[in-house]
Amino acid sequence: MTTTNSKLTRLASILPFLLLLPLFTKAEDCIVPHNNDGSDDSPAILSSFTQCSINSTITFEQAEYQALTPISLVGLENVTIFLNGNIHLPTNISQVQHAINTTTNQPSTYATPWFYIHGSNVQIIGSDDSGWGRFDGHGEQWWNQGNRILRPQLATFNVTNGLLRNLKVIKPIAWDGTSQNHFVDAKPDNGTRDVTTMGRFPSARHPRPSLTFNSYYGHNGDDCISVINGARDVVVQNGFCGFSSHGLSIGSLGRDGAEQTVANVLFKNWTMEGAVYGARFKSWTGGRGWAENVTWEDIKLVNVSTGIFITQKSDKGPRPDNPGHASTRISNFKYKNFSGTLSSNWTDGTCISNPCWNYIQGIDNTRAIIFDLYPGTAVNVSVEDVDVQTSNGASSQVICDPSALASGEQASLGFKCATGPLMELDEGGKGKGKWGSDIQ
Repeated sequence: MTTTNSKLTRLASILPFLLLLPLFTKAEDCIVPHNNDGSDDSPAILSSFTQCSINSTITFEQAEYQALTPISLVGLENVTIFLNGNIHLPTNISQVQHAINTTTNQPSTYATPWFYIHGSNVQIIGSDDSGWGRFDGHGEQWWNQGNRILRPQLATFNVTNGLLRNLKVIKPIAWDGTSQNHFVDAKPDNGTRDVTTMGRFPSARHPRPSLTFNSYYGHNGDDCISVINGARDVVVQNGFCGFSSHGLSIGSLGRDGAEQTVANVLFKNWTMEGAVYGARFKSWTGGRGWAENVTWEDIKLVNVSTGIFITQKSDKGPRPDNPGHASTRISNFKYKNFSGTLSSNWTDGTCISNPCWNYIQGIDNTRAIIFDLYPGTAVNVSVEDVDVQTSNGASSQVICDPSALASGEQASLGFKCATGPLMELDEGGKGKGKWGSDIQ
């Protein structure tokens, strides 16, 4: 009897754990099927993600998948996706436009995504083979036609604790989302630049908190990286951007008077080649909110039009009236260790309007630094160790209005705020005879 009671007692003690066992099922392994006749694989993709949405591994085989309709992949939790194949968007522009016009995918600030991905602890890992793990947007025909109507964003990756690695984005139609070891080829095959007008090429736009982007490589004609409203604790490091890139950017913030914020961002160890800007902050006239604790460090410029650029008027053309005196405030911006060369032109082939989309009052040539500020809106901004030269050997120039500086800012700014040669200042505000100028 004692033995029986003892067994019953032990069984009672483990019964609660036995009842919980069905909650901890073995992880699912799903292989995404595909057609071989060029027909739409989107239903099969959606079915696989629905079946394996929790505690799962989902694998795309080494094959060509046709995602001919937009897809929402939601409710994902603890999912690893291996993209060993390639995923193609439609090649027909009208087909894409119709699909975007009718999809229920949640739009982003800039466009509606072809793929909307939502969940937690989600990884998408591409193939180590350069020919696989690709998203092919077949976007060049859009650029060649200058067609911006109903352009889809490649993807929205709305994930907490996410990782994107070894993905390749080939000829996207508009913007894409990226992370680690990511390659973007948005350079037109014909080598022209006039088709990049007004952001016709993609960039990476990221509003999510606590993200690290490592080893990004891209050719594009819009922002290389754009950290936008809501971003916190973002590290963007070890990258390269070429072909008329619009820079390592914060914003734009505050369009139509919106209150938008960004905090704690580090851009480190980047090469910017043939770009319009190296480091860039942009907000709209009349915007509200703030951006704080942003650092650009160890930035190499190769024939860049403007090395460091701050504007509080993303509006095209001359500065508009600002009757409400509202502006997105900036604080604790640091620019450290910039080196390299400025190009021979203050813009690039994207400038086909008059005034140019990146017009700033007084600009007539390349500039090492442009601060286009509304009065008293920027505090604790510092520039240190900037060694950039123009391609023809002339002294580097600056556009900066000292009347727009907040009280006491000149003493810690690190260079003389004026329109003219770039002149480094020490902490006491004295010239150091460096940066292409011996002005005392």
